[in-house]
Amino acid sequence: MSSLLTNKDISENYRDIELWLFQSSITSALAYWITSQNPNKTLIDIGPALLGFKDESDILFPNPEVPVFFSYDELSHLISEDTFVRIPSILALNSLKPDFIDLGALARNVFYMVLREHITN
Repeated sequence: MSSLLTNKDISENYRDIELWLFQSSITSALAYWITSQNPNKTLIDIGPALLGFKDESDILFPNPEVPVFFSYDELSHLISEDTFVRIPSILALNSLKPDFIDLGALARNVFYMVLREHITN
C-alpha cells in the first residue's frame, strides 16, 4: 500500500470496510478539522461544537469504553453535512465572521480522517 492514501483510494477500495469505532475517534477528528479549517486569525471555542456532536451521537455510543460497529455508509451518514446542519453549535461555525467554516468540507475531512486512521493503523 502506498504511503499516500487519497480520499479517492478510500472511496474506491474500502467501501466494504468494517469499522469498530469509539465516539472519541470521531470527536477528535472533528476537533482537528474545525481548528484546521478556521480561516480566521482568532482561535474559536470548539467545545460547544464537540459537545453538540457528542449529544447528537450519544445514542449510538451507549458506553464510551466500547467500540461500535459502522459500515462505510453508516459512518458516511453520521459524519455528513446534513448531520452537522442539525447541530446548532456546529451550524454556527458556518456563520463565523469575517469568514466561515464550510460544513460540507468539514464533514468530508472528518469522515476521511476517521477512515484513513482506521485503515492505516
